Amino acid sequence: MNKESVSILSVLVNAVIGLAKALIGLLINSSALLADGIHSITDFISSLGVYIGIKVSKKPVDEKHPYGYYAAETVSGLMVVFLLVFSAILIVFNGLKSILDKETVQLSLIGFVVVIISIILVESMARLKFKYGRQEESLALIADAQHSRADVFSSLGVLAGLILTPYFIYADGIMAVAIGLYILKESFGLGREVVDNLLGVRDEKTEQAIRNYCQEKNIELVSLKSQKIGSATLAEATIKLEARLRVEEAEVISKKMQEELIKNIKNLEYLLIQIESHKVKQGFIRSKWGGGKSFHKKFVSLGLEKKGYRIVIPFKDGKPCDDFGSSEYLIIDKEDNEILEKQTVENPYFEKGRGFGMRFVKSIDPDEIIVKKIGSNAQQKLKELGIKLTIVDDYNHYLE
Repeated sequence: MNKESVSILSVLVNAVIGLAKALIGLLINSSALLADGIHSITDFISSLGVYIGIKVSKKPVDEKHPYGYYAAETVSGLMVVFLLVFSAILIVFNGLKSILDKETVQLSLIGFVVVIISIILVESMARLKFKYGRQEESLALIADAQHSRADVFSSLGVLAGLILTPYFIYADGIMAVAIGLYILKESFGLGREVVDNLLGVRDEKTEQAIRNYCQEKNIELVSLKSQKIGSATLAEATIKLEARLRVEEAEVISKKMQEELIKNIKNLEYLLIQIESHKVKQGFIRSKWGGGKSFHKKFVSLGLEKKGYRIVIPFKDGKPCDDFGSSEYLIIDKEDNEILEKQTVENPYFEKGRGFGMRFVKSIDPDEIIVKKIGSNAQQKLKELGIKLTIVDDYNHYLE
């Protein structure tokens, strides 16, 4: 059984119980039983709305809704709150009318039977909805469970009213008013939770699970934020790794972290991991069928603060180097033709025979590369990254 099947069952149960109580309430002239029947009918409408919300929330992401339709569940939960308020006001009104008109209740065995059966059935449904609502973190189903639980208390009040009416004429009306006020109180508390969810409240439980993972794996967690949308949670984490790790090694760590967190945190539908030390973004969006789509954007960082327009020149033994793949580079940060900072930086990726110039370039976020010799593949990659390439015969002008 899942939240959908529980929701369908609730629709059927509430439809039958609501009609039965309303009809019997009219027959025996019980304001409390009629009010309880109205409450059960709103239960039917809310359960139907919750079912529709759950179905819509499972639609896959598309161009217009890149984060999916998860908010549909919360919207259906908000509808439940409005119905709770409406039914509460209606119940209070009917109860007050019964008291003012001094209406008498015609005691009937069928009235007692219907109320007792409804208490058993509705309480069973409330427990089922609470169980699967919490298990699948469905705020809409939890709201509907609260609606059903309010219906149980309402029915208990009706039963008490039917028993006390022969001894106190106002018992039925007073019970109806008390039921309505109780439902109104519960609806405000539930409404606050639903509105928080719509506004994007953080998911503290998921955040704690991510913190625990990072602590267990000795990963430095720089920042973490999350947002609940319906039963889904979207999270963004920034971590810090050893700067001298290669991009590929950093990606392996972030991908493993992403896969394990998505697998172990059921409600985590979207996860973005950014590696501060490497400027790598690794993301995952869970798909409708339990799989998902991964994406990543990478730029490694050696921790060199960029102060302006950044120029990079291959450098070796204290002078410019002809080849793009060098063991050292001269980094010049300028602003309005004024040099803000000039420094020589060692290429941590350099290996004899392979300079790994592109890997170094990605690590320092340059605006322009000035070089004498560079391969066609490197030229194409620089173009794709939007980095200006200047090929020169003489470096003197740039070293002044």
